[in-house]
Parts: sequence; structure tokens; C-alpha cells
Amino acid sequence: MTGAEQRLPEPPFAVILAGYVVDLHHRDACSRCRPDGGCERLARAGETLRAWRDRKRG
Repeated sequence: MTGAEQRLPEPPFAVILAGYVVDLHHRDACSRCRPDGGCERLARAGETLRAWRDRKRG
């Protein structure tokens, strides 16, 4: 395997799941979405993804 073909490590399950939550909310609201558009699940998923990105950069 050359340098260009190196495999990136698989993200943790929580990060993969957070990505699915964000995708779901882009398609439709979930059962916990509030009428104002806020959602605790979406907020937590965003925090998880931001933390993962920050860890990868650091």
C-alpha cells in the first residue's frame, strides 16, 4: 500500500450514529423535534460530530 492508499481509521459508532441523526433531520422532523425547529437529539449529534472533528485536527 502506498502513502496515497492509506486507510483512514473507522470513526467510533457514536460518530457514525450522529451522522445518521443529522441526515434524518435534514429529511424530516423526529418525534422530539419542537415546533420552533429545535431538537435535543440534533443538538447532541452536532456536538458529537464537532468534538470528533476537533479531535482529528488536534
